[in-house]
Amino acid sequence: MANLLYVTCNVRPQDRSRSLSLGNEFLEEYLRRNPQDEVQILDLYRDSIQRVDLDVLNVWWRIERGEDYNFISDVERNKIARLFRLADQFRRCDKYVFVTYSLNLWFPAEFKMYIDAIGIPDPTNQMMPLAAKSMIPGQRKKSLHLHACSPSKFRQEQDLSVAYLRSVLSFLGVADHETVLLDGDDPKRVSEVEHEKVRQRLLEFAHHF
Repeated sequence: MANLLYVTCNVRPQDRSRSLSLGNEFLEEYLRRNPQDEVQILDLYRDSIQRVDLDVLNVWWRIERGEDYNFISDVERNKIARLFRLADQFRRCDKYVFVTYSLNLWFPAEFKMYIDAIGIPDPTNQMMPLAAKSMIPGQRKKSLHLHACSPSKFRQEQDLSVAYLRSVLSFLGVADHETVLLDGDDPKRVSEVEHEKVRQRLLEFAHHF
């Protein structure tokens, strides 16, 4: 049995988003093929992601200096606990699906907040980032990134989203990466032929992911 983490970051409703609707089709087919697997879903616009703010950094600095972690305020404790839960959830999964769209040549802010959360140093890992050496030895993690770029070819060439996520995931111990790109997120602004081509590719991934 595998653990799959399905993360979306899109403010549009599903019926107005190509990435969300296609991602949902992938997930349904994946579950049909792998009914025994456990799937956890995060909607980064719906599920409140703790920001790395001054309270969080104060705890971080105190732990780095070797100070007692128990003597922190309730506010600080609650914030750091929320971040640790997200980091632990990520660490425990072995498959990841990210469904995103481009905003100003990158991800929306909510996605960066999530990356900051799962990359926070953890006292259980000697205060080191969750690099590959902190993952389960011999476990080969994999990811699928479904990303809606701008329809503009020039903007697509300048978009930094895919390369950034791939780099972060590699650092966090995810060895295998697959990426599916969409020319825009609006279902009304894409040809049916192009849409079906991407849809079939995702369904193929669902069969062996």
